[in-house]
Amino acid sequence: MTCEELLQIASRIGRGLLESGAEAYRVENSVHYVIEAYDLGSCHVFSIPNYLHIDLTDQDGVTHSCMSRASSMKSVDLEKLNALNALCRSIAQECPATEEILRRLDEIESAPQYSLPLQILSYAVGSAGFALFWGGNALDSAAAAVIGCAVAVAMYGMGKLDTNLFYKSILASALSALLACFFVFLSFGVHRSEIIIGVFMTLLPGVMITNFMREIIVGDWLTGITKLVEALLIATGIALGTGIVLALI
Repeated sequence: MTCEELLQIASRIGRGLLESGAEAYRVENSVHYVIEAYDLGSCHVFSIPNYLHIDLTDQDGVTHSCMSRASSMKSVDLEKLNALNALCRSIAQECPATEEILRRLDEIESAPQYSLPLQILSYAVGSAGFALFWGGNALDSAAAAVIGCAVAVAMYGMGKLDTNLFYKSILASALSALLACFFVFLSFGVHRSEIIIGVFMTLLPGVMITNFMREIIVGDWLTGITKLVEALLIATGIALGTGIVLALI
């Protein structure tokens, strides 16, 4: 395997990890393991949420560099994240041929993300459960489940249009508040606030907030602050969308 081939493989793995929601330190460590497995030289890796830079200095002292920009439109994909981690471990332990790694990378990248029916089910169950948790009754829970289905479809459609998370949060929260008010007006639900909060819990950036704390703990302040700002923007979008609807009704 040549240095250029190894850099391209490491870059694809690192970019995939970033887009799947991995922490910066995990991305850097994974790329290090991949490159060091082939003993072609020393490497330096720098990663922030949407950017990856790799330098590989070969045994002749020549430095090869690769820069890659990760899409910020992707959502957390734990299944893809697990598959890429498994590939990294396999490379570190077995040093497979270039063709084998590329084949497995193509399979991982072409694998479908969570299907729309699964997303609808997840939003419905989560919304219904949180509506009950925050004090709603069975009718509120049923209304939240229906609204969760509508939000899942809306989020899926906006994802197809590559809408960023801030605007997705505004539109999804506005839709949730509007439907909650409509259902309470039709008596399909009693407590508007509990219904809205139940749906909102599925929109909050919980994984992002967790990763922000982990980045700060390991000392990656730049990445941690970036994730914190992104999480705050999403929360602001949720509040903004809800506020606009409730102010107009």
